[in-house]
Amino acid sequence: MPLGERIPERLRAPLLLLAGLAALLIAAWPWHAASPSTAPPWWICPSQAACHWGDPTREPLAAPVTVLRRVVRIDDPRRTAALAVEVTAMASAEARWNGGAIGANGTVGLDRASEVPGHFVARFPVPWEAMRAGDNLVEVRLSAHHLWVPVARPVHRLAVGPPQEPLRGVLRAYLPTLIALGLLAATLLLQLLVRTGRAAVLLNAAVLAQAMAEASKLILTYAYPWQVTRLFAVALLAGIAALLLARIAGGLAERRGRTLLAVTALAVALAWLLPAWDAKTLWALRAGASAALLAAAFGRGPLRAVLGGYVLALLWLSLTPGFLDSSHYLLAAVFFATIALLKRSAPVETPVAPPAPSLVALPHGNAQHRIAVDDLLYAQAEDDYCRVHLADGRSLLVTANLGALVRMTAPHMVRVHRSYAVNGARVAVLHRGGPLALANGVSIPVGRTYRAALAAWAQ
Repeated sequence: MPLGERIPERLRAPLLLLAGLAALLIAAWPWHAASPSTAPPWWICPSQAACHWGDPTREPLAAPVTVLRRVVRIDDPRRTAALAVEVTAMASAEARWNGGAIGANGTVGLDRASEVPGHFVARFPVPWEAMRAGDNLVEVRLSAHHLWVPVARPVHRLAVGPPQEPLRGVLRAYLPTLIALGLLAATLLLQLLVRTGRAAVLLNAAVLAQAMAEASKLILTYAYPWQVTRLFAVALLAGIAALLLARIAGGLAERRGRTLLAVTALAVALAWLLPAWDAKTLWALRAGASAALLAAAFGRGPLRAVLGGYVLALLWLSLTPGFLDSSHYLLAAVFFATIALLKRSAPVETPVAPPAPSLVALPHGNAQHRIAVDDLLYAQAEDDYCRVHLADGRSLLVTANLGALVRMTAPHMVRVHRSYAVNGARVAVLHRGGPLALANGVSIPVGRTYRAALAAWAQ
């Protein structure tokens, strides 16, 4: 018996909600926000009067020019491997080694007009002749005037050590994302083939676009202001994905779907007030996952179990480092593949054709006239035969008496007189004690022996 079936139905929703709430509380708890840095500290000088030791990746670069200094000790330059100063930052940079310039990335300036934006990633090799035994002073000057929105931590990495291959570290970090790109594209094609629904297809497209924006970091030559654009696109697409996830969940919540979507939109808007871009993205996704978790806990439908498992895994995996770079996209690809395969394996609903108009077979000698019931107006007895009058003005002589005709066309034809029978659907007016009128204006007499039965039929 599956684990889910062993849990009583009344306990499934509370357990699901408690697990999601625990993940959100752990994520919001500040214990992980100030993890100590293992990198050597730098002497950071936003201005000459306000220097301090610290981690460059936590500096806002609010001053016109920020100077960072650090001492690197070399025992024997002849036996020291090649060194480089590596800067990954949304800023222009200049590097010096023992007072001599070793490279520049753009032009550091005191204002926007004098600064030329550099690349987001830069590496400055240290010349052999610049190294000396003992202490070596490293100085990096940074300016960031071309950021079109405030960024709390523009410096992503500042290190001195053996030079690395430019793509090696990034490829190692983003290889899962590249794999997920292919999986998301494949699942999107599968969704289009099996027609899983517009919201699911749009959600897959939004996550795929987010993964593409995330993997664009592999292009190491773009100027640093474009890094803000990349982060903005990732956060925006995460918000759209959260709303689409809430839209899908709204189908499980039935009448509460619009409320769920409105609350999710509010939560996404609040997430955008957070200072860090990764936090905006992460909490927007958590907002959509929380809405979907509520719908999965209390909603109905075959998607309930799949959606609940996906968003619960999303909430817990969001606590792990590198979630936005890799596991988020791999998890989404698994979710989209699952709902596409479920849709494909579901029995195909054959559209039911509208019922054809009822037909009656009226004998005429050795022939059979197949007449639509709606075309019958009334029938009039003619000895052992009867004449049937049609809506288009024609009349047919039927080789059957009036009683036999009524039995052949029951319950549509109703006998109202010894010599007449009418199509009940064509009766427009039924006079008390008098004749009845058909829709085309023809007046038909009503016999006294048939009036009581006709009155009961009319009720």
